[in-house]
Amino acid sequence: MFDRRTAILGAGATAFLASAGLAAAPRSHLVEMLTQDPETGRRMVFTPRILRVASGDTVTFRPSQPMHNSMSTPGMVPEGASGWRGSIGKSVSVTFTKPGYYGYHCLPHKSMGMVGLVIVEGEGLDANLEAAQSVRQTGKAKEAWDEIWAEVASM
Repeated sequence: MFDRRTAILGAGATAFLASAGLAAAPRSHLVEMLTQDPETGRRMVFTPRILRVASGDTVTFRPSQPMHNSMSTPGMVPEGASGWRGSIGKSVSVTFTKPGYYGYHCLPHKSMGMVGLVIVEGEGLDANLEAAQSVRQTGKAKEAWDEIWAEVASM
C-alpha cells in the first residue's frame, strides 16, 4: 500500500543515496562537432564547449561534417587517465572514470579555436587543473582556452 509515510521514506532514501553517490547510474552525453553553431554563429566549435559529467559517464563526440574529430590534448588529461583520438569524420565515445579536467580539440581545426573541456566531478577534481591550464596554446585556440578557463572560474 502506498501512503504518505512510504512516499516520505522513499524520498528520503533516494536523497540519501544520491548524496552518497550511490543512486546515480552512469549517463550518456552528446557533444556536437559543428562547422557552424546555428545558435551563436560561431564557426568550428564543439557544443557544448564545456561539459560537466560524473565519473562513469560516457560522452559521445559526433561530427556534423566529415572533416571533424575529437582527441584529447596532451597535458590536459589527469595523471593515470587515458586520452583518446577519434577518427576524422567518425563519432567517438569516451567513458570518463577519473575526476579532473580533460581538454580536447579537433585536429584539423585546433588552430581555428575548435577546443573543448570535459570536467569529471569527484574527489581529486582539481588535481590536474593547474597542469591543464598551463599547457601552451597558440592562435585562436589560446583565445578559446582563455574564454573557457574564465567561464570555469565563474562556475
